[in-house]
Amino acid sequence: MTVYLIRRFFQIIIVLLLSSALIYTLFSVAPGGPLDELLQVSDPKTRPSQADIDRQKKLLGLDKPWYLWYPVWLTGDTWLDKIGLDQYVGERRGVLRGDWGQSWKVQRNKPVLDLIKDRLPATLWLTISSTLLSLIIGIPLGIFSAVRQYSFFDYFFTAFSFIGISIPAFWFGLLIISVSLMARNRGWFYFPPGDILAIRDYEIPLLGPVTAGSLLDRIMHLVMPVTVLALLNLAGWSRFMRASMLEVLNQDYVRTARAKGVRERLVVYKHAFRNALIPLITIVVFAIPGVFSGAILTETVFNYKGLGFLFISALGQSDYPLAMAFLLITSVLLVLATLLADILYTFVDPRIRLT
Repeated sequence: MTVYLIRRFFQIIIVLLLSSALIYTLFSVAPGGPLDELLQVSDPKTRPSQADIDRQKKLLGLDKPWYLWYPVWLTGDTWLDKIGLDQYVGERRGVLRGDWGQSWKVQRNKPVLDLIKDRLPATLWLTISSTLLSLIIGIPLGIFSAVRQYSFFDYFFTAFSFIGISIPAFWFGLLIISVSLMARNRGWFYFPPGDILAIRDYEIPLLGPVTAGSLLDRIMHLVMPVTVLALLNLAGWSRFMRASMLEVLNQDYVRTARAKGVRERLVVYKHAFRNALIPLITIVVFAIPGVFSGAILTETVFNYKGLGFLFISALGQSDYPLAMAFLLITSVLLVLATLLADILYTFVDPRIRLT
């Protein structure tokens, strides 16, 4: 195990260096950015001087030769004097030392990491709630459907799963928003759509007054986006659980356990369920990056101010430092998720050894 972890550690470093270089290159060649705006000003009265442009270049680290842009973004420019480039030494510490730059447009001059920290709690509330709800409901549904194969419940569950997988998230989100607005206009019970917290107190029929910013207010605003995400995950994960259980239930050791007179509940949950978890682990573990990045479409549809909504805003406004930080953190979580999946395999199935 130790040798395997050391080898994977070096592999992760190589993958992250390559992915960060690709992310930086793609955003470097993309159109947009503060320099483009400065250079496109045609009015002589408002056109910036060359000194202003040079000052902005230095602030962004673009006053250096092009081959130093990525190293400076990654490691900073405080060390350049050690390789004879004293004229390019600055105060940038680089991504590896926590300097992710400042926002260009979304919240001008605010540190990128501060923006991410502000939006992270909202995304964690949304994604963790929907993930737990999907697992709590989806795994038992998949097991029961596999055990009762070809029953009425199995057919009903299969049809439900296909519908859940086929429905686009944005369409389902818009649908339940329309239903909620109709219920509110008619004076019925409804869940408030949009945002994560209300800006003022409000009243829900049958429930009473709700204080803005309270725990109840947060829960009320979470219900609809969590429902959308949970339905999509529930439909897919439960189908994987069903397929995996059916494969395991047909194995020889399961038939042997039944032939020995082992109770059916023990056969299902002790012998079959553990081995059936391996495919599901792969899927669920890769949902870890989504816990950080949020559900981009769902947050956008519900105007839910999380990290997914922030990423869309950064792309729409060409706020490249913010978008690059989002993608880089997602890449880190993705490679860590693959490592976690490999380790979990060994706990679920003792026959698997990491060498």
